[in-house]
Amino acid sequence: MIRLIACDLDGTLLDAHGRLRPHSARLLHALWQQGMVVVLATGRSWRTAIQVQRELRLRGPIISHNGAYAFDTAREEEFFRRPVPATTAREMVAFANQEGIMVRCYLGAQHPVVFNFFSNEHRLSWLRPEDRVVGSLASTLDIDPLEIFFLGGSRQVDPFIARFGLLGRDYELSIFPRGPFREVNICAPGVDKVEALNALAKRFHVPASDVLALGDGLNDVHMLQWAGQAVAMAHGAAEARAAADYVSLGKSGDPVEEGILWALPRLSALHRYDA
Repeated sequence: MIRLIACDLDGTLLDAHGRLRPHSARLLHALWQQGMVVVLATGRSWRTAIQVQRELRLRGPIISHNGAYAFDTAREEEFFRRPVPATTAREMVAFANQEGIMVRCYLGAQHPVVFNFFSNEHRLSWLRPEDRVVGSLASTLDIDPLEIFFLGGSRQVDPFIARFGLLGRDYELSIFPRGPFREVNICAPGVDKVEALNALAKRFHVPASDVLALGDGLNDVHMLQWAGQAVAMAHGAAEARAAADYVSLGKSGDPVEEGILWALPRLSALHRYDA
């Protein structure tokens, strides 16, 4: 009996343009209204996860920062976090100051997103209401951040890697190409969506066997292996497809809807669905 749906965002619920798939959005909202626990499980930040949750007109748990954080918007409380220690974060911010790198630290949904400074581009194009500059961040940061983030070219990224490496005792760097730049995400080592999902399952008294997971990426593989029923996107990583019980081809243009409808006979807690 599936009682909880965990759905990835990028490449799964969001299309290649970062837009919600409308059919699966309506379906998830309908299932949530009928009592299903629907959780967005993403590598993105808590504020992106909450923004998408609002667009879906849902309330309840979100999992973000690749499993380093879980927050319940219905109860306005966090129930899982595995952060980078503030002592390490302060060292990284101090080095960023020295190199002129703008960094942001995500502290959680009940805190602002703090920066060491705002670049002109950020101030003009990307500034969000919850963004705050803390000029003394390198010495005063006292909350363990969930993630430290910056975007830069080789002149910024290479010295940072030379100083800290890709893996430390209490942190891990993930680097992604973004056009001429590289995006650097720093989280606790080995964070995984399954860690937060285990906390969520315990919170709602739902065993893994009663979970349907949908995803497409390498960071979804353990989640797909863990869940009782697993759907991978046909365009996703081979490892994700291998971990799934069903591979959604998306012939209708909405692979999430297709995957949920494949699993619907197993959703025995729901007596009807109005398509």
